[in-house]
Amino acid sequence: MKKLNNNTTQGQAMVVELILTFQLALCIFSSTDSRRTSPVGSPALSIGLSVTLGHLVGIYFTGCSMNPARSFGPAVVMNRFSSAHWVFWVGPIVGAILAAILYFYLLFPNSLSLSERVAVIKGTYEPEEDWEEQREERKKTMELTAR
Repeated sequence: MKKLNNNTTQGQAMVVELILTFQLALCIFSSTDSRRTSPVGSPALSIGLSVTLGHLVGIYFTGCSMNPARSFGPAVVMNRFSSAHWVFWVGPIVGAILAAILYFYLLFPNSLSLSERVAVIKGTYEPEEDWEEQREERKKTMELTAR
């Protein structure tokens, strides 16, 4: 069960969780984006290092949840909800939303029109580009960087 360090206020803990989840979500978005053509190496390694960094930085302050389910599950099983339990919901959710906004609207915006985005949601979107070719090219660049 996650709990705050005695010297950490709930506001500080929420900011810590927000920042930790923000950097993790941004790493996931950037390392798994199929639109990227530059060699990025292994997404699994990037995400694993991001989680490790988050834990090394945040474990002292909040126990480093970075995921509401990691706090909610043990709290339900043990039937112990602390007064600071909201920190482990609000921080990660807001952090992930901010990372998504930053990545998809500022760093690497999607060039699809509104009608194309609606088609993606409906499941009827057919991309014009050959995605299989891009996937194969990405695999080749990952193999080259792995050697």
